[in-house]
Amino acid sequence: CTPSPTRSLAPSATWTTCPYVTRDGQRNPDVSLPQDSPSIVAMAQSVLYNSVAYALSASSSFSQMAAGIIDTWFLNSATAMNPQMKYGQVVRGPGTQTGSFMGILDARGFVQVFNGIAILKLAHSPDWTTGRETALQRWVSLYDNWLVNSDLGRKSSSSPNNHGTFWMNQMVVLKMYENDLSGARAAVKYYFTHQFLDQIVASGEQPFEAVRTRPFHYRCFNLQAMIINAKLADQLGLNMWVAKSRYGATIQTATNFLMATNPGSEDVTELYPHVASVAAAYGDPTGKYLAFLQQGDPNYASNPYWFYSQPAALRGASAKNQQKRSDFPTGGVKERRIPTEYAVMKPAIFAQSDVVELDEGVFATWDDLKPYYNHTGQPTIGTRRRRDGHVLPESLGRTEGPARVLEWNS
Repeated sequence: CTPSPTRSLAPSATWTTCPYVTRDGQRNPDVSLPQDSPSIVAMAQSVLYNSVAYALSASSSFSQMAAGIIDTWFLNSATAMNPQMKYGQVVRGPGTQTGSFMGILDARGFVQVFNGIAILKLAHSPDWTTGRETALQRWVSLYDNWLVNSDLGRKSSSSPNNHGTFWMNQMVVLKMYENDLSGARAAVKYYFTHQFLDQIVASGEQPFEAVRTRPFHYRCFNLQAMIINAKLADQLGLNMWVAKSRYGATIQTATNFLMATNPGSEDVTELYPHVASVAAAYGDPTGKYLAFLQQGDPNYASNPYWFYSQPAALRGASAKNQQKRSDFPTGGVKERRIPTEYAVMKPAIFAQSDVVELDEGVFATWDDLKPYYNHTGQPTIGTRRRRDGHVLPESLGRTEGPARVLEWNS
């Protein structure tokens, strides 16, 4: 759809009369017009970096900067974000123009924000005042409620792929900030006993990400979210590094698979931070992880991701803890042996529908995904379909399906 070609229609008519068509892997330049997504990333990174700088230097200029950014983004009534993502990743066109469930993962940087606040608190910064704490707690309570109870939040939470994994990042860190530690533990255990079970097969492949047109990116993306969930669990006293999928695979299995995968034209550097995290969590007795980083990123030791991924930052890996990671509590998540042969089990999400929505308007069936669960197969990019079942290799339709109800048991 191009700007209105006749004088009888205003240029703005393009955005109200022309429907958008989803094409997996293709980015519409329209999404770059609003700067909300890059702004939230920059905001979160700035809060974290300034908080770390304050802890290292005790210079109030850094803590004032972190607190001021939080004021602007969350607390100042003239500039603050509303505690919901109703318009996240909105698509223009005819009809009601609200956001989609995909928009929620754009707030994944909130984990960094609350990390930064935790640092300010531990460093006893005078700039993190009682007033700020009270106001932000109020904002977080409203956002927490929206994530759990809104239609978009429920849809994102039940997603079997990276959307559901990133949704849980936010839910766990919000519960931690609210000092609801039992709720945080229940949430992270829910993820590792539900979506996680179907996300990694024995080889380390991630079928729900591999079926996409940018499979290396999406595998790395979901791996990032899985690692964050494991790190948050670690802080809560739970060892989810040993959690295994139905097929006996762990986060380490998925990382090893990606290290051996040719990224093609995609960006291999997306994998580097995850390799560093896995080395810290599982150890690197053969040196393969450091060798991988050294080969691809000789300056890895000076990059922020390296400092984020030190063994001492993990309770289960800390030398001070004086306990083996295998002895660290798993929170009731049962370990599974890696089978040499296994029956391919249909993921739980397909109990609700024959089609699963991976992104807004991007669908896959069990037949599309099944080859990825067969470790001897050589799957290709899955065929996406629209609601009526007609195959559409490029343009994709939309559908609505029932959302799973979260039932967390601590």
